[in-house]
This record gives sequence, C-alpha cells and structure tokens, in this order.
Amino acid sequence: MPKKASGEPKVKRVERPQSNGDIYIYEVTTLYNPEKRYNEHVSSKLLGKKSPDGTEILPTRPRKAPRTNKTAAVRKTVGAMDILEWIGRESGIDDDILSSADIGTAQKVISIARFWMANPDKSVRRIEEWQISHTLPYREGISEDACYSLMKDLGQDISVSQKYFQHRASHAASRASVAVDSTTISSYSEYLNDVRFGYNKDGNGLATVKMLTLFCLNDHQPIAFSRQPGNIPDVISVLNALKQLSVLGMDKPLLVLDGGFFSEDNILAFVHAHTKFLMRGQLDGKWIFPELQAIASRIERPSNAWQDSPDMYCMTRRISHQFTYERQRTRGGVAKGSITVEEHRLYLHFILDTGKARLNTALLMKEIQHVKQQLTNGVDLSLLTKSERRNADRFLIQKTIRGRLTVTLNDKAIIDETRYYGYFVLVSNEKMDAFRALREYRLRELTEEGFRIDKQYNDAHVTRSKTTGTLEGRFFCQFVAYGYEVFFQRELNRLKSSLAVPTGDPSHDNSETFKKEKALLNWLKGMSVAKLFDWFDAIQETTVNTNIGKARWKTETIERDWLFLTKLGVLKADY
Repeated sequence: MPKKASGEPKVKRVERPQSNGDIYIYEVTTLYNPEKRYNEHVSSKLLGKKSPDGTEILPTRPRKAPRTNKTAAVRKTVGAMDILEWIGRESGIDDDILSSADIGTAQKVISIARFWMANPDKSVRRIEEWQISHTLPYREGISEDACYSLMKDLGQDISVSQKYFQHRASHAASRASVAVDSTTISSYSEYLNDVRFGYNKDGNGLATVKMLTLFCLNDHQPIAFSRQPGNIPDVISVLNALKQLSVLGMDKPLLVLDGGFFSEDNILAFVHAHTKFLMRGQLDGKWIFPELQAIASRIERPSNAWQDSPDMYCMTRRISHQFTYERQRTRGGVAKGSITVEEHRLYLHFILDTGKARLNTALLMKEIQHVKQQLTNGVDLSLLTKSERRNADRFLIQKTIRGRLTVTLNDKAIIDETRYYGYFVLVSNEKMDAFRALREYRLRELTEEGFRIDKQYNDAHVTRSKTTGTLEGRFFCQFVAYGYEVFFQRELNRLKSSLAVPTGDPSHDNSETFKKEKALLNWLKGMSVAKLFDWFDAIQETTVNTNIGKARWKTETIERDWLFLTKLGVLKADY
C-alpha cells in the first residue's frame, strides 16, 4: 500500500550542468498534488556552482543590473482625454460599468467607448496606434485582438450588459417617459442569424440587423437596447422590448414614438398589450381629419396658447374609435378568421404652429407669384415644370379677354389649401393635456440628433462582426459610447444656452464678461463634436525625468479655451 502524502513541501538539491562545463546547484521545492498524483514545482533558488573538486559550493557572480537611461521623457495628449474623463465621471457611466463587470473588462469597455467618442467613424484597429499618445483607463494597453476577444466574451455572457442596463434604468423613475427608436445596421455577413433582408434605412441593398434603442426622456440618456432580426416589423420589436423594461424596473413607461409607428394596426397592438403610448399621427386619416375640422375654429383662443412658445396653440379631443381586425386564433368562442370590432378610447392632441403656418403660406405664395409672372410674360404653359403647371391649374384663374391673357389669383383655392397649414396631431391612449403631450414629444425630438449621429460615430455604418456573439458585444460597446456622446451633446446645449445671459451677479453681468462669452458662443456655433475633440487634442503634457530632477508642463491654453473648459465643468474656476 503506497505511503500517504504528508502534505508538506519537500526540498532537495539539483545539479544542472552548463555548456561551459560549470555545474550549477539549485535548491528546488516541490509539493505533492493528490488530485494530479504527482509533485508540482513550487520554487527554485540558485545556491552557487560546484567547485572543480566537487567538495564545496562556490558563489556565482551577481547578475548585472539592466542599463537605465539617465533621461526619460514622455509626451501624452491630455486635452481631449480630460474632457472624456469628465464625461465618464459626471454622467455616471464609468461607475455603472465598473459596478457591472470586473475591473479589467470595465476598463476595456470604457477605453473603447472613449476611443470611438474622440475618433468618429474609426475602426477599433486604430486604437493600438492611438493609445500610444493617449492615456486610456486600461493602462496595460489594448490591442485589436483584445478588442474583438472582449466583444466576443460580452456577447456570449450578457450578464454584464444586463447589469449595466439596470444601473442606467435605476436613474429614471419607474413610470418615466421612454423614447423608442429603431436603427438598421447593414452587414455583408452570410453567417449571422440575425442579418436578414428587410427595410434598410441606409438604402444600400444589404441585409440588416435591427437595433432598438430605449431612451429616457428625463435625462436624455440611453438606458437599454434590444437586438432584433432585420425583417421583424418595428411594432413587434417594441412590444418585445417592453418585456426588457419590466425586468429593469420600468414596468409602466410611456412610450413616445415618431410618425413611422402610426397605423391603426399598431395602435391596436399597443392597446392589446396594455401599453401607454404617445405617437405622431397623420392628419389625412379619415378618422382624424373630421376631428380637426371640429376644433379648428376654436384652437386659437388665448387659453390654448402654449406658455413655452406663445405662437403655438394646443387643444385635446377625446374620442372613441372603432377598430376592425381579423382574428388570428380561436379564443373565447370567437373563431379564427372572423371579423372583430372593438371600440377604444383615444386622445387626439392637436397643435397649431402659427409660425410654421405663416412660413409655409409665404413659400406657397412665392411659388404662385412666380408662375403668374411667367404666364403674364407670355411663357407657354407647356414649358413650365410639372409642379408649376399644377400650381397654375389649382391657384390661378386664366382668362383671355379681347385676345389678351389675364392671370389672377384664385383666392378661395389658396385659402382652402393653407387653412390647415401648421397643424399636426399627437395620438395617445393615456389621459393628459395637450401641453404635456407636446412637451413630452418635444423631448423626444431632442433625442433625434443623437439617433442620427449614432451611425456617424462608433463605426456603426456596416458591422464587421463575423459571429452573433461578437455582434452583441460590439453593440454593447457602441451603446456605452453612445451614452458618452448624448451626455456631452446635452452639456454643450446647456452651455450654449447659458452664455451671455444675465444671472443677477454683478461680477458676471458686465460688458467685458458678455463680450468674452459671446465670442465663445459664436465659436461653438461653428464647431461640431468631432471638431471640438480635434481642437483640444492639441493640448499635450510633457514629463521629463533626469538625474537632476523631474519636470512636467502642459501646452498653453488660450483664454477662450480656458473659459469653455471652465464653463463646461472640466476645469475648476480657480485652475
């Protein structure tokens, strides 16, 4: 019977001959592993070399220390990186990522997000060269292969993304308003299950995968996304995303949707799902236009003016609308294929934008007057464009008196055409006044800029992922970068609206301060987010370490740049 292992490490001396004839003696420590059933190496220590007569151990010459440069110098770009670090800290995105993953994974995701933020439409393969001069949170250095390995791991284990969504949703109320937008991402891949032919918003003829983004209107931050096959209709995608919201603690949100979702079938689907919605409708609908005609004469009353914009008037009309549809399955004694009629209560919020009405009317009158002038000058009707001929037929009266053509305006036709200029309608199944409905929808319109630039940034025009797991992980990294962009754009808008505006503080409300802030505002109006990061990328920090001492300095910042960074919050006022 074999002897039972003691569990104690064993130490023995081992001789290792060298090519020059010397014999080095090491003290080797091993420990028996009962699972693997053999001794594992623990450590080795060089004791010396054996003397020629073999009677003693001679000490060896100590290894030479590696040569060190007497002067070490490092130059890093810090201007843009200071802004990115401020965004990650103030938005709470970095904290949420660090709370959702191990520190290595979190730092890699943040590093990729900052790279995409500072380098619009650049592939991650450029990150290796870029991080040489830019300090990223993942200090060990992140390669292209490491990026794709990270995306693969994030796609295969979605616990990180789901935890991050929960942290993002925790900043919003359970019944917060949520904007919904669907984006199609094109792909050349033939191996991704989600890539299918359907509606392609880029119109490039490629198969697509759909990314549905959920956006909290309270702070304009994206809170979650859902990946769907490219051929799934938008309304089904939204209903599937609602299940995700309930897991995130937002079980009864108000969905704010654009006009692309408007149809009776979609409205009925939301009603059957017990989902509160607010969407833009179409005035030419047979069941909406008669309601507009009923309130048009009363909407321009002073009590209907919107206090945020007095040239806009709002009025709500509650209706009971009948929906007719064909049953898809037998249930409750009603057979499949039978026609069912249901009546549901809806709220129509009519808004009149008088400024837009006047502008559209002026544009139409300009076109009509141009056509009238051409006909008066003897230009034959057949030589006009199709739209000009249509305007001539509808809005001009042509008569020939004593062989001479006279052209006059058709006042009645023009009045009928422009009567409903400036109107639009919002449809909802939740009781609210028209002012709140308009305010909620306006908040959604503020997110449209973010939806439009999402493909411009983050290398999101055509996905280069080869597997479904990598695609999911790539979408998550793009989603984190998207949060960076939205927060920075919101803070830029806040800064612009505050410049050269009196605050009641005498130290601020003076001509010299207003002059500087107006100059900054004019400069910002001509700067995009990409141009801003390129501008501040010129600020560098140089560190030189010598035997004499260590010195560090930054590129000088002009007064306007200092004012921008201070007003934004990146620098302290006493910096």
